[in-house]
Amino acid sequence: MKIINCIFIFFLLLQYQFFSLGSADVVTVPPFIISKKSILKYLSLENINFDVPALYVFGDSYVDAGNNNYVHVPQIERNYTPYGIDFGGKPTGRYTNGRTVADFIAQIVGLPFPPPVLSLSKGDKRIPQTGINYACGFTGILENFGKLFVRHPNLHNFFFHIICFLKEQVDLFESTTKGLQSQFQSKESFSRYLSKSLFFINSVAYDLDIEWDGLRYFYDENYYTQLLIKDLSKHLQRLYQLGARKIVVNNASPIGCQPHLISGGRNGPECDYLANNRALLFNKRLTNLLKDLQSTLSGSKFVLGDLYKIFQDVYASPTWYGFTDVRSSCCTEIDKGLTKPCLANVAPCKDRSSHVFFDPMHPSESMHFIWARRLLKDSSVSSPINLIQLIQS
Repeated sequence: MKIINCIFIFFLLLQYQFFSLGSADVVTVPPFIISKKSILKYLSLENINFDVPALYVFGDSYVDAGNNNYVHVPQIERNYTPYGIDFGGKPTGRYTNGRTVADFIAQIVGLPFPPPVLSLSKGDKRIPQTGINYACGFTGILENFGKLFVRHPNLHNFFFHIICFLKEQVDLFESTTKGLQSQFQSKESFSRYLSKSLFFINSVAYDLDIEWDGLRYFYDENYYTQLLIKDLSKHLQRLYQLGARKIVVNNASPIGCQPHLISGGRNGPECDYLANNRALLFNKRLTNLLKDLQSTLSGSKFVLGDLYKIFQDVYASPTWYGFTDVRSSCCTEIDKGLTKPCLANVAPCKDRSSHVFFDPMHPSESMHFIWARRLLKDSSVSSPINLIQLIQS
């Protein structure tokens, strides 16, 4: 009888775990070539109607679709295998093995992948109306310290830093709007188009990690994160003035748990808690900033993507999300200063879906998919509304 009771209690505990973690489940990455209808069915969203004319992407290497290929800085280029091994087997400049969170969002709303802005030649007569990707690897929010940072031994090219920081990305978007407006019948129709478009921003990891490494001798973390928020506020307000209304801004991930900091950090095999605390300090200020902006900019809708929590949840229950390795890189990396890219033309791990990170600094395609999927309908990581609600608003 005692054995039967023990078995009964065991199954009750399993059932409790299943329901208590119901928001976290294993859904494998969908096929690379997939229609909007099929991916919505794959995500059990068949009854959801998306009307998004364009997706505009800004930020850093997490969402760079290949702009790094055009800045001619070999140390940060990722246009070689094994990068892109699951992107139709073709490297494109993405810092992962397959699609990024922005690529998945594009597929879900039925848009083509937004092309890298630097891939569009000046001779192109028609700017795509479906969106553009302005993100660029190893850049961030602040650019004021470029001349100071040029003396830092890990800076590879000052010109690269000048053209790709968030301010320059917004400059490029402003140029886009000037060329795009002529494709619309009126200013009003162009304004409606922009107000229905989705703007996706992920840009702070570089500031809190690599750039901080050169600036920590000059600023304390409190003042530095205030500078970041001040500059980010300017860029967001400028996007609003240019017509953006639906804006997703992701916070900082637990950067101290990236493999390159775990393996080479002060705390040995553990996460760098100082780096994570720096991210949390920024994240707290970002939450307040987005609330303030939405309350003051008429018609704006700012959504906070809690990337920190998304990673934190995966670290807490990796197997529940399908991961077996949260600490190491899937590819064989080479140490080049702080970048540590994958070795060119060397095969990565076979089971890439089991790794949170593809290289020592960047998430795998599987992690990108979890990021996109949770933003869609999980209010615990997307606030004050989720991505579906934002699109339909």
